[in-house]
Amino acid sequence: MKYIFCLCAFLFCSQIMAANLDVDAYAKLPLVEQPQISPDGQMIAALYNLDDGPQVVVAPFPTLEFSTLAKLKKNRDRLEFIRWSGNKYLIISASYPEYFQGRHFRVQRLYAVNVKDGSSKEITNRRFSSQSWYQYQSYILTSSLKDDEEHILVSTYDFTDEGYSVFKVNLKTAKFEKAVNNVNDIDFWYADRKGRVRVGIAVEKEEDNINRTIWYRAAEQDELQKLHTRTYGVGETFDLIGLNEQGDKAYVLSDRETGFQSLWLYDIRKGEFEEMLFTHPEYDLDGGLLDSQGELIGSYYYDDYYRSYYFDPADGEQEAAISAVLKGLEVTVVSRSADKKRLLAMAVRDDKVPAYFYFDLSKNKGGAWVSQYPQLSRTPMQPVESYAFDASDGQKITGYLTMPKGVERPALIVYPHGGPHARDYRYFDPKVQLLAAKGYAVLQVNFRGSEGFGTAFETAGYYQWGKRMQQDVYEAMDWLLASGRVSQTKACIVGASYGGYVALTAAYQHPERFDCVVSVSGISDLEELVQDEERQDSFIGNIVDLTDKNAIDQLAQVSAINYLDKIKSPVLLIHGTKDTRVNYGQSRSFYSKAKSRLDIKYIEIKDGTHFFDDYESNLTFIRELDSFLTKHL
Repeated sequence: MKYIFCLCAFLFCSQIMAANLDVDAYAKLPLVEQPQISPDGQMIAALYNLDDGPQVVVAPFPTLEFSTLAKLKKNRDRLEFIRWSGNKYLIISASYPEYFQGRHFRVQRLYAVNVKDGSSKEITNRRFSSQSWYQYQSYILTSSLKDDEEHILVSTYDFTDEGYSVFKVNLKTAKFEKAVNNVNDIDFWYADRKGRVRVGIAVEKEEDNINRTIWYRAAEQDELQKLHTRTYGVGETFDLIGLNEQGDKAYVLSDRETGFQSLWLYDIRKGEFEEMLFTHPEYDLDGGLLDSQGELIGSYYYDDYYRSYYFDPADGEQEAAISAVLKGLEVTVVSRSADKKRLLAMAVRDDKVPAYFYFDLSKNKGGAWVSQYPQLSRTPMQPVESYAFDASDGQKITGYLTMPKGVERPALIVYPHGGPHARDYRYFDPKVQLLAAKGYAVLQVNFRGSEGFGTAFETAGYYQWGKRMQQDVYEAMDWLLASGRVSQTKACIVGASYGGYVALTAAYQHPERFDCVVSVSGISDLEELVQDEERQDSFIGNIVDLTDKNAIDQLAQVSAINYLDKIKSPVLLIHGTKDTRVNYGQSRSFYSKAKSRLDIKYIEIKDGTHFFDDYESNLTFIRELDSFLTKHL
């Protein structure tokens, strides 16, 4: 398959050294996110981030003639996803934070916008509006019903069922019609490619275990039957991500036989695995790959970058052909029209700002569409190096190192990721690039417990907060120091979420290592986090054995809030008041106890989320971090 295109080169031109570093430019959100081509290929819908708030926009393919369909509330709403329902309606899933019974959580709502006339409807069942819990009620898209553009399937809490039930919703009138009752305490529903609800997933706490049960029915009139039950952390994984065309076989991600999340075809009637469709010897598959209407078309994984596996080999050939055109860049097709003639692809590299390109195969034409960070497109970026070393116990540890240009033995920023069941990638990262532009070396570590490297590597991090996972970070730093490439005396540790926990823990475990410590949305009191009943889920179960009271008590030994007398370095805390992952009380309490004893600064960002996903919050974070590092390194 061969395509020849005349591509506009302005997005990847020779970069020009900026005379003065504009720190604020690195705080900008991506200009465009989640672009999706309509099934007929005529329109592109996307999230458009402006300084006055995010908007959902559409433009005729492949133009930048954006029209606003919806404005999200600044500093409140987060776009979860957009999805086409035929060519007429765009479904918008947005969330906002609510406070209930002592904690913040996110409420998801759905909206349908008629792209033909601009009219919109909130997809909400009015008969629930009189209930006291209505403002906390989420609405989840179950199916966009690609063969019926006037309706979608939605799941939401129904007090008559005392659980999440499925409704068929008219997109013009927003009228709800009950489609599936909830009689099995189902939490999540899945429909097949024809829009028939066939699968339900129930998650329940039984004593000290979290069980996940998959229910299935062969036909819509049948009762649900148990297909599979698994206790989190026990035995082989079994994650159903979709059904085949007939609905009698399931696509399942499982670590059986390989120790890595692999894609299997599971025969539902026989109750057995039929064949393994795809696996990688070093990396887990990460989930299902969906098209613009939510249909499963493959799976994906990450090595240093995102890699696709398609059910249809022609899709993979298309992606490979486009990669050949955009040589030297990491290319991913992010959306296709239904006939696969019109495509959008993202092209990026570690030292190149991500940009989208369009391709019209029917006209043998393509070009640059838009840059995610146009304000940085002409700013020089630094390459990101991958590395690997053997830890003191023989475990292979990997990660990334970004070195500043023209600085001999620069000061070091140790930058552990959050999660901890997440990981770092080699992709362009504006925060890493800002630190490098300021003259710092940046060390990222995929410590054990990070996801994506197989079950054994991830589970090796269970119960290891402040222990072996923490040790991997120190040993990565030792490995780099031994190379002689960075300063032996100047270092700071900066982390967000779990990474903030790593930073605060390092502050008292190795006070001599770091000249300064930064915790963003971090955890200072692990015992308090675990004892919060609302958080006792599978995530907490990986921190500590909840059945072992002594183990819970021992969390105090790996909580920085109990070791203020050992901390010597200046500390910066930043936390948002609308954080639904880690309560800002974790930072506030630490500051309250430490302010009279330490050189410490606390920035509390009003309405800031866990990820600072609005421009003002991100700008405050970037400015405070830059100022703190300039002062102490």
